[in-house]
Amino acid sequence: MKEFIDMRHWPLVGLHMPEQVADERAGDMIAQLESLYARAEPFVLLMEGVEFPRQSKCFMTTYAQWSRDRFADQQRHCLGALRIEADETLRREYLRKAEAWNDSGRAPYPYRVVATHAEAEMQASAWLAEHGVSTAKLVPAVTGLRQ
Repeated sequence: MKEFIDMRHWPLVGLHMPEQVADERAGDMIAQLESLYARAEPFVLLMEGVEFPRQSKCFMTTYAQWSRDRFADQQRHCLGALRIEADETLRREYLRKAEAWNDSGRAPYPYRVVATHAEAEMQASAWLAEHGVSTAKLVPAVTGLRQ
């Protein structure tokens, strides 16, 4: 099972949303988000897995409140989120949702959808470079995230 939050390749952070979150895991997953933002350093999210877990009311309620409470931290530290989706049909669906979210005025950071890890690396490098964050270690990091 993949970790929910994977910070091993900082400043690229993997976020793998599971299909379902048991009620007893919700607190642990929010704690992982807390530890990510506690670093108080810029990063880029590389998102995989489902958009939102099914039959996970406890997690979704807690996550929604956490998102509202930590909006400013998300704006400050997350330079952007990239959903990696190889399936063209799903990618088009995610692209429509990403455009709506980006245009909503409620997005704390830019959200893009790409087909490959290579595209994610290019966009992540651009966001990081814009903020003066070194991108020297990104190639091995993205390769590591593919495993």
